[in-house]
Formats: sequence, structure tokens, C-alpha cells
Amino acid sequence: MSAGAFIRAAEFAFANHVVARIPSFCLRHAYYRHVLRYAVGEHACIHMGCFFTGNAVSIGSNTVINRRCYIDGRMGVSIGDNCSISPEVYILSMDHDPQSPDFATRGGQTAIGHNVWIGARAIVRAGVAIGDGAVIGAGAVVTRDVAPWRIAVGNPAREIKDRNRDVRYRCSYRTWFDTDVQVGSG
Repeated sequence: MSAGAFIRAAEFAFANHVVARIPSFCLRHAYYRHVLRYAVGEHACIHMGCFFTGNAVSIGSNTVINRRCYIDGRMGVSIGDNCSISPEVYILSMDHDPQSPDFATRGGQTAIGHNVWIGARAIVRAGVAIGDGAVIGAGAVVTRDVAPWRIAVGNPAREIKDRNRDVRYRCSYRTWFDTDVQVGSG
């Protein structure tokens, strides 16, 4: 292993086992932006306990990545503006070819549009595109693209109906420590 690869591995290990446990959005975001060199948009909220891997991660403005999510940026993950990623969601960009005798890897850029809501414990498979405004139900396994403004549920996820396009909210969910007590609440 080269010295550069070792240092990069150490930066990720420190991010996932130390930085992810720091109860300060500002410190966590500074590390993700300046050390991991991720594009993290203005007013984004990356909660405690998230696990990151790979060099190509982009997170939009006003996007919330809730606690204990796994973001695999080895082949690239882009998440748009004003998205709500619920707890324990897995967003993958690489996996293995089950037909390969050598257990070869495969994958591709995973793209999540603007105003997307992904429910708790959902899994988004490598190379999938989720269109603007889509909703992914809790526990869904997204194995193929989801059209804009559609609601998809199940395993494998299937689109079941349209979502209302009148989205007026801005995602902002900053909490004290690893709780659900919001910063600024009385």
C-alpha cells in the first residue's frame, strides 16, 4: 500500500470512528468538506454516526442525512438539494457481480435528485437514479431508477403512485447530540 493510500484510509477511519461521533455539526461538516473533500451544501445537516467511503460524494443544500446512514462514494453518490434521508439508509455505488467466478465488483454513479425523501432503512443500489421529488418508502430496496415525483415502496421497490408536486418546506433538522431534541426548540 502506498503512503498516500494509507493516509487516505486513515482519514476515512478517523471520519467514521471519531468525527462521526463528535456532537457538533460544524466540526463534522468541516472535516467532511476539508479533509474528505466532499461537496457539502449550505445548511446541510449530516447527523452523528454516518459512515462514508469513497472519494466522490456530493450533498446538496438544505439536505438532511440522518443518523447512522451509510454513503458509498467509491463510484460516486450525488444527493440533490432539500432531501430528507432518514436514519439507517444505505446508498451504494458499488457491489459485486453474483455471476462472476472472481467476485468482481461492479457499480456506477448513484444520483438522487432534489426534494427526495428516503424512508428509514431503505437501500438504494449502485447506479440507480432517483428523480426529483420522489419518495422511497421505509425499508424499500431500490434496484432500478425511480421517476420524478413518484412514490416507490417494497422489495424490490416499485412505483405505486404520484407524489404531490407542491413542495413548500425546506429540510432543516439539527438536533442536540444524538437525540431528537431540535436545536432552537424550547
